[in-house]
Amino acid sequence: MRLYKIIIVCFFLLFINAVEASAQESQTITLADNGRTITLNVNETFLLNLGEGYDWDITIDDQTIFSRVVNVLVVRGAQGIYIAHRPGNATLTAVGSPECLKSQPPCGRPSILFKIFVVVPGQEQVPGTSGFEGLAVISAILAAIIIRRR
Repeated sequence: MRLYKIIIVCFFLLFINAVEASAQESQTITLADNGRTITLNVNETFLLNLGEGYDWDITIDDQTIFSRVVNVLVVRGAQGIYIAHRPGNATLTAVGSPECLKSQPPCGRPSILFKIFVVVPGQEQVPGTSGFEGLAVISAILAAIIIRRR
């Protein structure tokens, strides 16, 4: 009976480790990051939150390096979540047109330009797999022990 309790605790700890390894903490990019270079690992994400008050037209010069994650609801004022796909360099450019340009008469506020440079270094890595691989290995070993005891 004691062996089973140890096995259950081990599975629980491995599961918690695997979940933590798969959960990524995402960066938030704001207007304060204008002109900055950010570094992302493959499969790492960031939230682009340039705020409200402007209609943003966003372009990425090489979407094979990183792109917007589709069908994801983001907080008000944010322009989306972006994910790095493969190593390389790309630039995200956003032109913000004041919403008051649509009013009659239109306002005289100028549009603003936002640009960040994204660097994705190194080899492709799949996040969180090491925890799940460890769980699979431990499961196989425990299954072999249980079968051998019978």
